[in-house]
Amino acid sequence: MNPVIKNIVRTATPAVVGAVVTYITKLSAHISPSTQAIVFPIATTIYYSAVRLLEQKFPKLSWLLGALPVKAAPTEPKVIIPAPKA
Repeated sequence: MNPVIKNIVRTATPAVVGAVVTYITKLSAHISPSTQAIVFPIATTIYYSAVRLLEQKFPKLSWLLGALPVKAAPTEPKVIIPAPKA
C-alpha cells in the first residue's frame, strides 16, 4: 500500500471510531448536539492515544489503526571527505 494512503487510513480510523462512539452515546444517553461536539474529539483523541501507546509495547496491535505503520525510508550514510591539505 502507498505510504500516503497508509497515513490517511491511520488518521481516519480513529475519527471513524470517534464518530461511532458519539453515535452510540447519542442513542443511549440522549445527549444534546453541543455535548456530541465534545464527545467526538475526546473519543477520537483517547482512542488514538491509547492505540499508539499500546503499539509501542505491542507492535502487532497496529491493525487497530487500520494499517501497519509506515516504515521510514532507509537513508544512505553520509560520507565526509576531508579537504586536501595544502
